[in-house]
Amino acid sequence: MAGDLTDQPYEALVIGGGVNGLASLYHLLRLGCRRVALIERFSLGHERGSSHGFSRVIRSAYIHAGYVRLVQAALREEWPRLEGEAGMRLIHHTPGCFFGPAGGKWEQYARATAEAGLEGEVLDPAEARRRFPLFRFEGAGGVLEDRTAGLVAARDTMSALVRLCRERGGHFLELTRVTSIEPGPELIRVITEAGELMAERLVIAAGPWASKLVPALKSQLKIARQTVGYFTLSGDQDQYGVGRFPVWGNLGGEDGGIFYGLPQFGREGIKIARHITMGVDDDPEPEPGEPPEGEIERLHSYLEEQFTPSVERLTGWETCLYTNRESEDFVIDLHPDDPRIAVGAGFSGHGFKFGPLTGRLLAELVMNGKTTVPEFEAMRHVFALG
Repeated sequence: MAGDLTDQPYEALVIGGGVNGLASLYHLLRLGCRRVALIERFSLGHERGSSHGFSRVIRSAYIHAGYVRLVQAALREEWPRLEGEAGMRLIHHTPGCFFGPAGGKWEQYARATAEAGLEGEVLDPAEARRRFPLFRFEGAGGVLEDRTAGLVAARDTMSALVRLCRERGGHFLELTRVTSIEPGPELIRVITEAGELMAERLVIAAGPWASKLVPALKSQLKIARQTVGYFTLSGDQDQYGVGRFPVWGNLGGEDGGIFYGLPQFGREGIKIARHITMGVDDDPEPEPGEPPEGEIERLHSYLEEQFTPSVERLTGWETCLYTNRESEDFVIDLHPDDPRIAVGAGFSGHGFKFGPLTGRLLAELVMNGKTTVPEFEAMRHVFALG
């Protein structure tokens, strides 16, 4: 356990060492908290949750204009702040293209992007194939090109947040599982397998384990284990790198499935996965095993069908856990029974891009009861816990 449990109360505690928990600790320190700690049931940087791996998508294209505006707030304020303080580049710009059948979800992306006043060009499939010649766009009614898109260096982001928090006096209690939370009249008692801690305020960002600590979430959150594949395709490998190869999403083919992918970054092979949010509720406790039967083959088949280069080989795979509400909206709210507790949950599948902003929102909520982010306050009801 990296850190010591003591009888002295903390100004604030954070439960969960994913991107949202780390960013919450970062912002609590920025807002002036000095005795703060983060509790993580595994080791920092573990691969049991939703924040590991080298890369994530960042895009402005979204189904609702409110989310488009929130992405812009993150890109305008929090990602530059984090990059500046970390002294390193965390967002690598690369093209973005999102497509699907006529009348599908990509058209809602296009309308929401336009409503938010953000430039995004709708291409017919023939023009899209000229701009993105590695794609066939089979069955696509059109393609939305997102010129604000990019790749987030996820592992670098996590490392930067840990380093900055340590430098500013944040404490980390690793390998420490929280078993219950007991709010008292003066302090909040956080009970762990290693002992008890007391805090004036608490942020819960526990990913797949959030509903075990916040019973109100049990009926709202479902967990889906995802399989991510890495494949090399034929031809010049430079064309699959950041800056040339896009982040992309096929938002519903004939079978209704959603596939997405990213350039080669940090490891060999382009990244591809299915976006699975419905019809499953997996147990987060078992350690990841082999991919479900046929899943790697399904990703391989998709690449063969939708890309002009041939697949040379599978270079690796990994799993992660999605934690979603049915609507896929996040939970970013104060606990309905105790305003000293802020809750962040349901981020999987599209939350990493908001991480530095989400941490600010949770820190400001638990410190002040409201945030200084108008884009969030305008749609705060969407993220309500209740």
